[in-house]
Amino acid sequence: MKTKGFTLIEILVVVAIIAILALAIIPNYVGFDVDARVVTTKSNLSMIRNRISLYRAKEGNYPTSLKDLLGKKYMDAGVDKPYLKQMPTELISDKKGVSTFHDQASSKPLSNVGGWIYWTDKADVVINHNQALDKKWESYAGEKPSEW
Repeated sequence: MKTKGFTLIEILVVVAIIAILALAIIPNYVGFDVDARVVTTKSNLSMIRNRISLYRAKEGNYPTSLKDLLGKKYMDAGVDKPYLKQMPTELISDKKGVSTFHDQASSKPLSNVGGWIYWTDKADVVINHNQALDKKWESYAGEKPSEW
């Protein structure tokens, strides 16, 4: 009588194949989260800066606060549009994202609590994170987000 089932060799071969596939695939996704957070934050920073420039072009002066970008509207081909519908998130200080902002002079130190800082005397936005990134940030280690 012949029993049905897998031999130990067959099971070991399948486990070895799965291990080889995992070793080939996992390294491609390990740094994905880090890159996605940095690229999204840099993109959001660029977008806020572009909106400040648009505000300057349309209003004739720079906003006194980032609230101006949220509260005021401009005409775009006959359509009233806000400069920003909502403040975008910064994903460096928290994986969930921080969309808070503060207006201050560039001479004041950053509080490093995350979010955005609008330098009213320079009409520029920076990330409220002045500490160098550690090794968990892989290729971005050593960079200061406030300098982006």
